[in-house]
Amino acid sequence: MDINTLLFASFMARGGFILIFLIASFKSEFSAAFRFWTISIFGSAVGLLLVYSDPNYPYFSSTKGGLIYTILGFSISCVWAGSRIFFGPEVNSVRFVVMGLSPGLVYAGARTLGSEPDIAIMLTMALVLYSTAVTAHTFFVRTPQRYLPSQLLVGSALAIYSTAIFSSIILIAIRLWIIEANAGLPSDVFTAIFIDQIMSVLTYVGLIAMSLEHAQMRMKVIATIDPLTGLANRRGVHDQALHVSDARHRARHPMSLLIADIDHFKAVNDRYGHDCGDAVLKEFARRLDAHSRQGQDIVGRWGGEEFLVILNNTALKDAVNFAERLRLLVSEEPFLFGDVVVSVSVSIGVAEIDSNDFLFEQAVKVADEALYVAKRGGRNRVVSAAKSIGLDEKGLNEVYLQKATG
Repeated sequence: MDINTLLFASFMARGGFILIFLIASFKSEFSAAFRFWTISIFGSAVGLLLVYSDPNYPYFSSTKGGLIYTILGFSISCVWAGSRIFFGPEVNSVRFVVMGLSPGLVYAGARTLGSEPDIAIMLTMALVLYSTAVTAHTFFVRTPQRYLPSQLLVGSALAIYSTAIFSSIILIAIRLWIIEANAGLPSDVFTAIFIDQIMSVLTYVGLIAMSLEHAQMRMKVIATIDPLTGLANRRGVHDQALHVSDARHRARHPMSLLIADIDHFKAVNDRYGHDCGDAVLKEFARRLDAHSRQGQDIVGRWGGEEFLVILNNTALKDAVNFAERLRLLVSEEPFLFGDVVVSVSVSIGVAEIDSNDFLFEQAVKVADEALYVAKRGGRNRVVSAAKSIGLDEKGLNEVYLQKATG
């Protein structure tokens, strides 16, 4: 394969990616990020054409060299800006402009001031190296919201690109100060284009994969989150419960489960309307989530006005205390919605998950039976199950706290 064929393949590949990214810049959730990435691909294609079509490569004139390295600088800074938008942090406009302009300004300035071409190239490539390394770093950083496997692909491609640039700087330095000054910069255009082609393709494929992985992850989140309260739904709770089962088996820590049901919730809807009923559910969910231990307990809406909590590393006695504090938190603080004051109470059934096996479904059944006893006994109370397996009515230990006020 000759250089012209490789250049043609490189331009065709970039053309295809420009088309894909251009469509994504209007259709994708991350349209702003894809606009930056589209500009980056277009800029790299123009820069590539200017670089390898110049017979004086790599010793460009100050004007043309400044233009080329400015285009390449902004091509890199656009990848960086797009990644910042994709992962959440705001784009620092000053840094974006500096990263884009500095390579071209340094090259043009050094050449205009009469610096040796090799020195000008070294200084310029050092700035390009910095921008590429900074851009690569954004793809290796874990964010609280998500971490996508394709980030490694993009980050690794940019890191390898940075290594290639660094190697070129070292080779120039060796030739200048060790071998012979002003001997002319050796260049292998074929190798340079080949490396650029491989790394750019990996980068662009990785960026597309990132958007697809994010969409898939978001669909999974939507399927496991209750849209009204923002807590996990029944499926989400079940999935999280299975996820913690292995860790619990190894650690042999106790674990308990409770089901909380808002008392007389239908009466709230009938008296105040469904909008107020939804507000009660959201406020109860907020209090329940705040009352739980973040990162340890699993909290979710089990269905209707029922909520389920899995208390990690918590024995039955401590779980009952947790439930009692929650009951008081709800019954003693009225729910305020504008001028409407709604008094709400909650009945709670508590069960301990078996210490030998992770019997989630059976623990739910036990807690549900305890909840039924709490409802039958007058509501606004906590009932715990003395055993998590083989539960019968005698195995229920009812904790009478106070009679329902509603």
